[in-house]
Amino acid sequence: MNVKIFRLMLCVFFSLSVALLSGCERMRDMGMTDEMVTPSDETTMPTLKVGLIHPYPNYTSFGKGAELAQAEINAAGGVLGMQVEFVYKEEVTATVAQDATELAESEGVVAILGPLFSSHAVKVGPVINIPVLLGATRAEVTADATDPNDFMFLIAGSNVLQAELLAKVVVNQLEKKTAAMIWLDKDVYSEGFVESFGASFEKLGGSIVEKQVYQGGDTMFETQLTAIQAAAPDILLLASFPEAVPRIMEQARDMGIKSTFIGSDGWDDPLMSTTLADNELVDGYYCTNLDPDAVDFISAYGAEYGAVDGIAATGYDAMRILKMAIETVGSTDDSGAIRDAIANITNYEGATTISRFDENRNPVKSVGVRQMLNGMPQPDIIEATHEGGATE
Repeated sequence: MNVKIFRLMLCVFFSLSVALLSGCERMRDMGMTDEMVTPSDETTMPTLKVGLIHPYPNYTSFGKGAELAQAEINAAGGVLGMQVEFVYKEEVTATVAQDATELAESEGVVAILGPLFSSHAVKVGPVINIPVLLGATRAEVTADATDPNDFMFLIAGSNVLQAELLAKVVVNQLEKKTAAMIWLDKDVYSEGFVESFGASFEKLGGSIVEKQVYQGGDTMFETQLTAIQAAAPDILLLASFPEAVPRIMEQARDMGIKSTFIGSDGWDDPLMSTTLADNELVDGYYCTNLDPDAVDFISAYGAEYGAVDGIAATGYDAMRILKMAIETVGSTDDSGAIRDAIANITNYEGATTISRFDENRNPVKSVGVRQMLNGMPQPDIIEATHEGGATE
């Protein structure tokens, strides 16, 4: 080979090698690897950002239910060709309104799932103008048909429905005539429940003989229970949450109070049965429940997370209903149109069944009352829908 040609080829080879090594070095500086720059047949789908406000560490099943729906929706192609992406906020009293505003304005979410507690939901309504599908149950949260609440929807059965049904069970099935009530002071959910129960119970001929409140964080309830013991009610309504409820039960039994304990869907949390070392003390109570009725959902949730509850069903249905509404509208550009599409949904079948939403954006659906015996929930002894009467 001609020496000049050989030298020329050698120079070209050296120059190409330097360029290639330099390019690889630049990729490493950018955090890229050879594998990262390998062409792929997969294309990245656009995302649909949805806010998820839920509590931790209690009642986490709301978020898990929503995540199950998210996984199923994304596996089936997403919503309008977009993969659902959750933007999470922990549900905290002091920041819930700020967090909702941030989700809508800074994060650009199309809607919000949650919050779970009614006392938090009432703080979100005045600051939000995108659809909010709540885990809360107090009907008054959405009762104002004008701004600022008309973007908010209950997905679970309302306090009004639950309390009316529980009163019917107490009077008609248990044949009890007197009741006392204890609830968490200044809590929107608890206050709404005792108001609805009291009105329904007295309408059916019952009598409220004692009312007591306690403060958040209380662990001793001697003062309240002493007053209740003197009144000797047939039933004791504890319109509150774990961990307080089992402790009230334990202290009531220690004092010799024989009243039958009753409560609401707020008891639907593992803390209800794990707060006390001796769970026998909390056995035998009656409470409302919002449990799912769809076999496929129960199976899928159980395989992923374990025991299912009504709160999980609410999170699941919230995401599924949002998907239906967005697909009905055909875009995510108009929040008002999505709100209207949710309001017009009929005959929804997901984890639970919703016939429709009423004029206050409360769901027309069924709830039940069950008893806990030997650590296991018994079949519902009575059911009702939002606008219908109870059926035994």
